[in-house]
Amino acid sequence: MKAAVFTGPYEFKICDREKPKPGPKEVLIRIRAVGICGSDIHPYMGDGIDRREPGIIMGHEASGDVEEVGSEVTKWKPGDRVAINPQINDETCPMCKKGLPHLCDHSLLIGSSMRGFLDGAMCEYLIMHEKQLYHLPDEVSYDHGTFLDPLGNAIHLINRGGVKLGDVVVIIGAGTIGLLAIQTAKLAGAVKVIAVDLSDYKLGIAKDVGADICLKSDDPEFMDKIKAETHGTGPDVVVEAVGIGVTYNLALNMCKKRGTVVALGFTKPELDIAIQQIIYKELNVYGSTGYADECETTLEFLKMKKVDIDKVITHRLPLEKVKEGFDLLCDKNSGAIKVILNP
Repeated sequence: MKAAVFTGPYEFKICDREKPKPGPKEVLIRIRAVGICGSDIHPYMGDGIDRREPGIIMGHEASGDVEEVGSEVTKWKPGDRVAINPQINDETCPMCKKGLPHLCDHSLLIGSSMRGFLDGAMCEYLIMHEKQLYHLPDEVSYDHGTFLDPLGNAIHLINRGGVKLGDVVVIIGAGTIGLLAIQTAKLAGAVKVIAVDLSDYKLGIAKDVGADICLKSDDPEFMDKIKAETHGTGPDVVVEAVGIGVTYNLALNMCKKRGTVVALGFTKPELDIAIQQIIYKELNVYGSTGYADECETTLEFLKMKKVDIDKVITHRLPLEKVKEGFDLLCDKNSGAIKVILNP
């Protein structure tokens, strides 16, 4: 089978690998689509390469067809269309027993080397345990099926923020997750969603997917405009989906007293933040990582076309052009937001 192997910063090699065979409870999947995640880009650029060690096959946002099943698999059969949950948990730790498998003490992620070396889906065939799969409805394309992970993340972070009917929500960062969070915030009942970014292009897409107000974060009148849009109090919920100190402090500074900041963006393990804002305004600051029980909701949203995915997907490429896809996402002027590879 063909596989895109990450060989080092800015380098991929298309290799011929042996087609894997499923174990008793495993399923062989013919991969039809796989998304390039922002978490893949940083190691590609040489930052945090321990998360994607050279030699690994990246890719954790994927969908495809069942080609073969193991001897003890009963739920799946050849030809079934599936979306993949890439978060693997042990089902026995305290967090798993509490119904929070995404916080598993021994969690693994396919296509990464964070807690183990697990090849991902940037290849023609992938083996997964049967419990990691979800039926992909006929109404959902393979490309859209790759959004089980990013849309699941967006739904989870809006749930973490406790967004409710009538809230004013600010989304900082109009990348893939930010654009999805704009839409899920509206579905959760937000009366006004404000998108914040430096890019006019991305803010244009944010407007297209439902943002009521779009603001550039470097606008000298930014805080005045936020106050004007929130009756002087600040937003109820702010989602930080960039991951740098400047934008985290922006979130803390604008959020209303006793409001909520959801921390999603992550680029460095430590940042300088305005801790006094959290204390003096009694802010609620919640982290958000992955998703717990949102998979079924995510697939229903995709099936019912509740979220505009096509405006988020900007490029589709064959697997052989994997490097081109990564380079597009590294180029701030390319217009790339979500790149899908079709093996």
